[in-house]
Parts: sequence; C-alpha cells; structure tokens
Amino acid sequence: MNNSIIAIDLFCGVGGVTRGLLDAGIDVVGGFDIEPAAKKAYEENNKRPNGENAKYFLQSVTELKKKQIFDLVGTKSQRKKEGKKFLLAGCAPCQPFSMKNKKRGDKEDKRRTLITYFANLIRDTEPDFVFMENVAGLEKFEPDNFKYFTDILDEKGYSWDKKIVNALHYGVPQNRKRFVLLAAKKGEVTIPDGEYDGVSKSYKTVGDVIRNLDPIEAGESHPVIPNHRASNLSPTNKERLKYKNRLEWPEELWLECHKKMADTQGHTDSYGRIEWGNPAPTLTTKFFSISNGRYAHPEQSRGLSLREGALLQSFPKDYEFFDESMQKVARQIGNAVPPKMAEAFGKYFLHSV
Repeated sequence: MNNSIIAIDLFCGVGGVTRGLLDAGIDVVGGFDIEPAAKKAYEENNKRPNGENAKYFLQSVTELKKKQIFDLVGTKSQRKKEGKKFLLAGCAPCQPFSMKNKKRGDKEDKRRTLITYFANLIRDTEPDFVFMENVAGLEKFEPDNFKYFTDILDEKGYSWDKKIVNALHYGVPQNRKRFVLLAAKKGEVTIPDGEYDGVSKSYKTVGDVIRNLDPIEAGESHPVIPNHRASNLSPTNKERLKYKNRLEWPEELWLECHKKMADTQGHTDSYGRIEWGNPAPTLTTKFFSISNGRYAHPEQSRGLSLREGALLQSFPKDYEFFDESMQKVARQIGNAVPPKMAEAFGKYFLHSV
C-alpha cells in the first residue's frame, strides 16, 4: 500500500483530473496544456497539500522532456529516498476520436498522435502509475496508436487494465461512458467498478446536485453564485420548452430541418428537459444550448447554466471559471474529466496497488 503519490496531469485543461486526484489525497504538482484561458481556473481552484497552488504550464505535451518532469517530481532515486511514488495522468483531447466528430477519419489531425507522445513520456520517465482517459471509441478509431501505447507498457513491465466505464458508477450525476486505462509498475491492476451501482448505492441524480441553486432567467447571471449564468432564449424557444419533446410541438413551432427529416422521430432529445430524479445525459461542450440535446432545466424556462453543467460534471460548487465567453467556459467544462471519477481512480492507486 502506498500513501504518498506525486502526480503530473497531461492535457490538464481546467483541472478535472487534478481536482479529483487532489481530493483523493494525491499531490498534483501541476499540469500541461496549450490553452491560455484555462490557466487561471486551473491554478486558483487546485491547492496542493503544502498550501501552494498546482502550477499550469502553458506548453504542448509534444515538447515536454524527461528532465522537466523530473525537475517537478524528482528523479527515481530522489523519490525512493523520500518514499514517494509518481503518477503520470494523461487525457488527450478526444475530438479526433469522438462519434460527434464528422472528420474523425482525418489522418491530418495532429491531435490523433498525442497518445503516442504520452506513451513516449511513460517510456522515458517510467512512472509508478499511469492513468489514461479518453472517449469510448479510442481503440476502434486509433488501433495503431493505442497498440503503440500498450506495447510500451508491456515493454516496460507494467501491469495494466482497460475498460469502458460509466462515470455514473463513480458518483458523477451523469451518464458518461469513457475509456479508461490504469497501469502500475508493481502489483496487479484491475479497474475498480465504482461504489455506485444503482442498487446498494443509488446513482447521483440531477436533483442531488442542482436542485438547491437559486432560480435564474434565460440570459441572466446570478449576482453571487459564480458561473450561474444561462444563455438567452427567444420567445419561440421558451414556447417550445412547454412541451415534453419536439414531437409534441404544434406545427408552427417546427424547425425547417425537422420538416425535411424523413424520420421525424430523430433528434427528439433536442429541446428536452433533464429530470430531477435521474442522472443527466452526457454533457458535451454545447450543454448550455437547448437545441444541442436534452439540456433544458427540469422546471425553469431556460437551458442549463454554466454552474449547473459544472456541478453535473462533479466539479465542487466553488470551482470557478474565469473566461467571459459562455462558449469557451462550456467547452472547458464539457471537455473535462469529471473530478469524482478521477478521485475514485486516485484512491484505487493509493489504497489498492
């Protein structure tokens, strides 16, 4: 059993993995990413056990070298002397592999190769533990790059396990299927099932996390609650929200794209409301828009606020995002690994391997 782990978060974004690992009791010294707008949110929301903020390094993982990592976490001999283990976490941008990306077969997309850079850093630094997260279709759409990754794990003597998991099972109030790989230098690794099975321990629901937020109108920002801000809606869209789904709309509320669809049953989630007693559907980067999925508030005549989206991703209620653009903040939230899921895997490494 290891009770002292130091970590680095690759492709860290605004810090979903970092927050989860810190909550598990792992010391995350910092993260690497290329989005300047994420730096403030990452650093100001993630305090290390020593009281310092985890540091955001504005640098591509493609340029990251072994020495930089060892300067942050110590060399193998230094860590051994201090009784510390090293975890390297990496959640490469998933857009190239996503089912929603119509260009996912584009071999020119440089992001497709980022998992190979992650693999090279594992080969060069030989961390004690590895945590990898991505979209469920990673193996299908990138078999060669994924094999490159696992070949390095095998070459370096890691025990590893992979699985498509649902964040729901780890305390996230959202149906969100993701690919996860865990690896360890010593001991056998088995991806934990999660303590929420819907029977012995009920899944977290929409009502559990957003019911007590103050109501706001479409287009309004709450004066006190950070990021509790909803996009504006036209009178027509407010009228559409009076119905259970778009199939119940009177004809005057139909959209031209729906009139032209051969199968009028398609896309029925659009303009639908999430429900208090159920988990949310998968939150995308467009969760603030009611036309992009079942993203309307259960009762109020509006889409989800940025704060509600963050809570449904399991970010703490005081985790603040600083960009002025709703679209940019929603993208930061929607692209993040749910902290509660990362926390569960962090605890697994701390207590089981």
